[in-house]
Amino acid sequence: MAKKYKRKVANLSRLMSYILGNRPDEFGLVPDKEGYITIKEFLNAINEEPNMAYVRESHVREVLLHDRDGIFEIDGKKIRSTKRDFCPVEKEKDLAPLSKILFKGVKRKAYPYILKSGLLPGSKEHIVMTKDRDLAIRIARRLDPKPIILEISAGSAIENGITFYHFGDSLYLADRVPVQFISGPPLPKELPSRQEIPKKEREEAPGSFILKVEMDPDLKRRKKAKKGIGWKEEVKKGRKRKRIRGPVPIGSKPFIM
Repeated sequence: MAKKYKRKVANLSRLMSYILGNRPDEFGLVPDKEGYITIKEFLNAINEEPNMAYVRESHVREVLLHDRDGIFEIDGKKIRSTKRDFCPVEKEKDLAPLSKILFKGVKRKAYPYILKSGLLPGSKEHIVMTKDRDLAIRIARRLDPKPIILEISAGSAIENGITFYHFGDSLYLADRVPVQFISGPPLPKELPSRQEIPKKEREEAPGSFILKVEMDPDLKRRKKAKKGIGWKEEVKKGRKRKRIRGPVPIGSKPFIM
């Protein structure tokens, strides 16, 4: 059992070293200037690998407990390798000669807004694109199981002043991509507005009774019900008069209003 546990820790450590220290771009990840990647994004990438779907943050922290060489560092919710073979993105140096078409996967609910405003980085530093359609699908499925895949006319965008940067062999970054350089599937047709369905009148089922007296189809029963209601009202009025006058002395005649 101990050997199996050590082997799992060692395998995860090697994979972490490769992702964080060598080829984050291969997994669709872009570290920040200090080399950090959020643990959430990192785990999403690891879980896609064969036999690694079990990995959680607790397993990553176990690797750090056995990390005698200090290869990994965690800062809050971010992680990095201290032995990195890649360079962070430098906009002054990483201007990209690239293929004419790039791919970007987006969430379905965001697609209508993208068709109006184009691609913007939002909470990220860059818009991340790739020349590999399959990698674009893989990255996007981390956010939406059925993403929309966009085609970016990068060649035309560059001719119109949009700047792209490359990161590793797989990824391309931009600060923005205007809508005229984005192609995607047509929006689904809007469903017709639901019309309010009038409430059906309540049908009288066998054994049921009518709550409202005036709706009773039986005229005799309706009169009796009204008479009963009037009788109850008279009793209530009589009780109220007694409370006002007080008790009637024995032998005296009641005062009739």
